[in-house]
Amino acid sequence: MVLRWLVAAVAAVLAVLMMLFVYVIIAVHVPAPFVLLTHVVSDYGLYLIPLGLTGFVLSLIAFGRKGRVGVRRVAAVTGLVCLLGTVAGGFPLAAAWGTAVRHDAKLSFDDYLSGGTNTGAPVEALSTVYNTVDGQDLKLDVKLPAGPSDRPRPAVVWVHGGGWRNGDRGEAPLWHKWLNDKGYAVFAIEYRMTPPARWNQAPGDVKCAVGWVKQQAAKYGIDPERVMIAGGSAGGNLALMGAYADDRVPPSCAVTDTSVKAVAAFYPVPDLAEAWRDTGLPGRMRSFLMDYTGGTPDEVPDRYKAASPVTYVRPNVPPTLLMHGNRDHVAPYRGSAELAERLRRVGVENQLLAVPYGEHIYDFTWAGWGTQLSRHVFGKFLAEHFPAS
Repeated sequence: MVLRWLVAAVAAVLAVLMMLFVYVIIAVHVPAPFVLLTHVVSDYGLYLIPLGLTGFVLSLIAFGRKGRVGVRRVAAVTGLVCLLGTVAGGFPLAAAWGTAVRHDAKLSFDDYLSGGTNTGAPVEALSTVYNTVDGQDLKLDVKLPAGPSDRPRPAVVWVHGGGWRNGDRGEAPLWHKWLNDKGYAVFAIEYRMTPPARWNQAPGDVKCAVGWVKQQAAKYGIDPERVMIAGGSAGGNLALMGAYADDRVPPSCAVTDTSVKAVAAFYPVPDLAEAWRDTGLPGRMRSFLMDYTGGTPDEVPDRYKAASPVTYVRPNVPPTLLMHGNRDHVAPYRGSAELAERLRRVGVENQLLAVPYGEHIYDFTWAGWGTQLSRHVFGKFLAEHFPAS
């Protein structure tokens, strides 16, 4: 009887967990205290199905024929909750599959189960200084495809995220390798971060890096006419700034050509004031924004405008790919949707991938559905707008 009580207790714990996950899955707006659970659903949602089934089986065992009435009642409730959780756990899978069908993508269970984390560190052996400003050496890591090439390669300048305050050029190494495998040289850059406020400096550093890559094209076997820019989160904001911003945002070093052929941004912040209003984690996001701009939107509205890519949208900006989780609590998905609409209205080629149940930095889980979808959509975007050959 003691063993049956223990089984029922474990089933009850699983039932509570599954009940929380059901809430997170079906809720339209998930409150900030549940963000950790939204990350689990975003990155590991498939595992909720076996977790719920385990709770259901344990509930059946606890229910038994000869158990006490109290145990059987608990087992009946926990079994029902776990079964409901198992069904709800299929919602993210179904949503991802539906998105894959719309984009003609294939999702792989083998890849999903293989795991893998898209995080890393700078590789000093690959590092070089691209600019020295205010006594600070700004570095980038040069990652070239393996093997020789009979023609200059296209280059991708990669901008890391971290709320303009944290992070480094070692971020997203699996994206760098993925691009290398497709024939693209990758230049993973750093830039000046807060404090102090860098709203008028970090975008100039990004432009400087793009110009430096073009100036050093012969050294690295790069085609200076075939450079694009990419990044995520704050790096997505800066990638868009580097692609869109006009002469009002000059490079921070002596370069002339900072134009790019295309831009790809993961869960970016296209409009800083909009992010201040709509973020699901106001304490965190507003802290980043205040450090970056030096104040609130009411205090320094001109800075928020100047540091927002939407300010510079016009007909001749480069083709743009936006990839954004529709459950993002840090950088609101709405920002990317509104940017895509603005680009459409002025005739700029663009694509928006809405990652179902995707949280912020969903692609740090390399095997997840969101990352698999992003690899497919990113690959098609490159083939159409920035082919390697």
